[in-house]
Amino acid sequence: MSTTIGLGYTAENNADLFSEIEFVAHKFGYGLLRGIEYAESDVQAGLKIAQKNEGWENLLFLQSPHDGNVALSFGIHEELTAYELTGERPRFFEFLNQLEILCVEKCKKLSIFFASEWSEQDRIRYSYGKVNDLISLLSMPGHWCLRYLIPETGRLQDSDEVPLIFDLKLK
Repeated sequence: MSTTIGLGYTAENNADLFSEIEFVAHKFGYGLLRGIEYAESDVQAGLKIAQKNEGWENLLFLQSPHDGNVALSFGIHEELTAYELTGERPRFFEFLNQLEILCVEKCKKLSIFFASEWSEQDRIRYSYGKVNDLISLLSMPGHWCLRYLIPETGRLQDSDEVPLIFDLKLK
C-alpha cells in the first residue's frame, strides 16, 4: 500500500515557508519535498484538480521514511496503525501541533491531504477544523481511511480508496 500525505497551502504575502516547514518535518524524522512532480503518478491527476479547487499555491509532500525522491508516507500510516493497536502516540500528532504553531500567522489557507490513489474523477472526503479535530479523526479506527464491517464474514476492512482533504482552521 502506498500512502501520500501532504500539505496544500497559500501563505500570507506569498512568503516561502518551505525551509521552516522542512525544519519542523526533520525534527520529527520526516522528509519534505516541494512540488507535484515528487508525488506518485497515481495521485498527481487528482492533486492537480484539488490544488485548483482549493486554491493552494504550494504543494508539499511528507516522506516517511525520509528516503529518495518519491513522496511516500507509509511510515506515518504505520504510526497511526500502531496507535490503534498499542496506544503509542504518533510523532505525527506533535508534527501537526508544531505545524499549526508555525502557520497560524503565516498562512491564509492550510490543508492536509491523504491518498493512496487519486484520479481526476475521484470524489474526495472533505473535512475541516482545528488541529485537535484532525488528531481526533486520525485517532479513530482506520485513521484517515474508511473502515467497513463486512456482513458476510463479520470482519473489518480498511479502505484507502477515497482521498481525504482536511482544511485546518488556523484563526
